[in-house]
Amino acid sequence: MGKLYPGTTDNPTSVGPLTEGDLVGLAGVYGYVSMVVAASWALKDRVRNPRKIVHIATGGIVLFWWTFDSGAVMAGLAALPFVPLLLLASPGSPVTWLRSSPLGARSSEGHPHGLVLYAVSWTILAYFLFEDLFAASVAIAAMSFGDGMGEVVGKRYGRRQYMEDRTVEGSLAVFVATAVSVIALAWFYFDLIGYSGGTVPALIPLFAVSVSGFVACLEAVTPGAIDNLVIPLAVGGLLHIMGV
Repeated sequence: MGKLYPGTTDNPTSVGPLTEGDLVGLAGVYGYVSMVVAASWALKDRVRNPRKIVHIATGGIVLFWWTFDSGAVMAGLAALPFVPLLLLASPGSPVTWLRSSPLGARSSEGHPHGLVLYAVSWTILAYFLFEDLFAASVAIAAMSFGDGMGEVVGKRYGRRQYMEDRTVEGSLAVFVATAVSVIALAWFYFDLIGYSGGTVPALIPLFAVSVSGFVACLEAVTPGAIDNLVIPLAVGGLLHIMGV
């Protein structure tokens, strides 16, 4: 059963095996992701790293999660199908047309299976944290906006290196981007749509700073090949244990 918001009932309208909320969520997710991939392709000659457009912008999927009435649908139909799709679009895939597609081009620009792990994290969070979508959304935002902006800023403006492949400027960008994301998501979930799951943090700015500090430290010590898996699952798990 999905969450209840102002103006909704506990008996969502069904269309076949899916509810209207599930259908709206699926349309929103697939439509949004398609637009992000298309935008990365259109801008591929104008930006330094088109893959980062996909990495960062895909985090916007969390704005559609609240429409789903079933965690199984959100995980199994909105997230899981991207795992085999991205695997087949990855470098070395035997499916030539997918490997050479816009999605395949983005997969080849960084860690070969980075986007695959992105989809795996999304699937796990969507299923296990369906009753706590704020925590799940913060976890995705930490990976997409936080980690994504950290690499963009670090590679372009990073001057003060403190670890291999880590700069003060990049880690600061992770911190700031995550903090802004947490505050924006708290407003979206608890003020805009009246989300009834999870617990509203008592002091949202302090909560945002705490989460951002954890994410910045975690990102600094996590190998780039697996950060799309480690960061969201660690953040989502921690917030869930905290009862957020």
